[in-house]
Amino acid sequence: MSQYLKLVCFLVLLGLQGAALADMKTFNIEVIAFKQSAPNSEVFEQTESEIEAVRRYSQGGRGRQTMSSLYRRLDKSVDYQPFYYNARQVQAKSGRLSLPVEIYDAGEKLTGWVKIQRSELLHVLADVELSPSDSVEEDGLIYHLKEKRRVLLKEIHYLDHPKFGLIVKVSPVK
Repeated sequence: MSQYLKLVCFLVLLGLQGAALADMKTFNIEVIAFKQSAPNSEVFEQTESEIEAVRRYSQGGRGRQTMSSLYRRLDKSVDYQPFYYNARQVQAKSGRLSLPVEIYDAGEKLTGWVKIQRSELLHVLADVELSPSDSVEEDGLIYHLKEKRRVLLKEIHYLDHPKFGLIVKVSPVK
């Protein structure tokens, strides 16, 4: 009888594990970062990083890049200077946040992360900083973009800051 009970417990646990894995979905997150030269009157005073600390980043594989033509159009523009484009795969359970996808470009001093939140709606959370010290007036300043935005799958979304921006697209991986 005890062997039978062990077998039943094992099968129940195996079924629960399968249900938990069935709830896990994989998404492709694409991010384009660009500088913009639009005039504005905002004063920026941040000189130290305010990005939320991250213990570990998503180790998902390389994602599929579907916004290459958009990157090229931005590159031809006078007002925008794209400098970062990456796509990564990330997994997320329903009602949970994914592990963050690292956003990093040493040359442009871009650092931060993007993650998704699955619930009844899908959200993108971004916490990214740009530290351009190209000129004397910008020496030591840090531009911080922190945003949570509801997104639709396979649609392009723009996260805005007066000095730089992110274009984000989230797609399901089949």
